Amino acid sequence: MPEISTALIIKIIVIAVAIGGGIAVIYSVKKAVSNAIGRQLSRANDLLRTINDATEERQNNAMQFTYVDPNVVNNIKRDFPDYDENIARSIVENTVMKYFLVINGEASENQLEYCTEAFKQRAATMAKDNLSTVTPKHYDDIHIHKSQVASYHRDHDAATAKFQVSLEYKLNGIKAQHIYEADYSYYLSMGIEGENASLICQFCGAPVDTAGSVCPYCGSEIHSSVERTWKVSRISMLR
Repeated sequence: MPEISTALIIKIIVIAVAIGGGIAVIYSVKKAVSNAIGRQLSRANDLLRTINDATEERQNNAMQFTYVDPNVVNNIKRDFPDYDENIARSIVENTVMKYFLVINGEASENQLEYCTEAFKQRAATMAKDNLSTVTPKHYDDIHIHKSQVASYHRDHDAATAKFQVSLEYKLNGIKAQHIYEADYSYYLSMGIEGENASLICQFCGAPVDTAGSVCPYCGSEIHSSVERTWKVSRISMLR
């Protein structure tokens, strides 16, 4: 059996050391990458927990409504069978958001789509008065926590559902939380707001002098009565 030269032995040892070193380097790099990914995932999870905790805290700290009539929706539906609570709430919330933009001077009162003309004019006047002051009020980061129809009243001229809206905003940079009240009205006759759009059937054009979902003249069902005829007539801070 031939003898292995010293040079060959040294060469084999060098190659083995190089291979071992390469494996160690690969393992170290793999471990470093794995640790880096783990740290990034941990940070992402921490961030998500922080966001969730902040959201939960904000919801828990939202101002609570005053008394809400538990039968209010049923009372409305007795007069307006087609009344849709989800549509009504959506209209009120969108109107409240636009209302603050009007006060800021960032939107026109004409963008208050589902509002009485009298309310639009009041909002325009409030915006003009606000912007003419030395330090105008400016509302930022407006967030509505929740809204709820709280009471319902009907007289000869109008039926009004009063909504309470729990919200927060920054007023000139200072965070505040409040309950706002919005009147969502259906005008049964020509009243103080000068509203009579709800007295016209959209199918035959006949005047309608009673609340309800069916025109007494042509018998047509008014499926979209909530969007077409209910209007926000007032928004004010309750507390």
